[in-house]
Amino acid sequence: MKLIKRISCFFDRISHEIRMIKIKYILIFSLIFLILGIASWIIGGGVNRVMLLYTFPRSAIHIGFMFILWGLSFLLCGTIFAGVLFGCEKYKRQKAYKIGLYIALMQIFMLIIYPLFFGAIAPFIALLSILVSIFFCFLAIISAYRIYSMWTICLGLHFLWLLYNGYICLAFILIN
Repeated sequence: MKLIKRISCFFDRISHEIRMIKIKYILIFSLIFLILGIASWIIGGGVNRVMLLYTFPRSAIHIGFMFILWGLSFLLCGTIFAGVLFGCEKYKRQKAYKIGLYIALMQIFMLIIYPLFFGAIAPFIALLSILVSIFFCFLAIISAYRIYSMWTICLGLHFLWLLYNGYICLAFILIN
């Protein structure tokens, strides 16, 4: 009976968070995060030099599909950022600012991954940037799990995405 009550409370919290969503802020911040991500791709340059000189691991996803997934991850980060900062009650505001700071720091380190990996051809430094981004994502998850259910799940999905990219970067370093 306790398990059913906990599951019911979990879904109640998610429905409450969905009702608190402010679509306008989510769209604005999602687009800002996506535009910053695309700007980092432009700054980083093309993938041709790295593709010609080095071999990618077999578990790597095709580069065109990776751009789509990275774009979706930037959109997701913007959605989480806006949902956490603008979708909470007044008494949660201080904790929401801390989570927002962690997400912003995670985003900064995510934005420099592409220019480091493809532009500077420095996969080890890109791996370090991914690890720092994973660390800030973990801190955001730890800070958010008591307050938010839906945003914690979204941060968990993003954490898995960063782990996959860290694995691919590490495999790239070991192969080459």
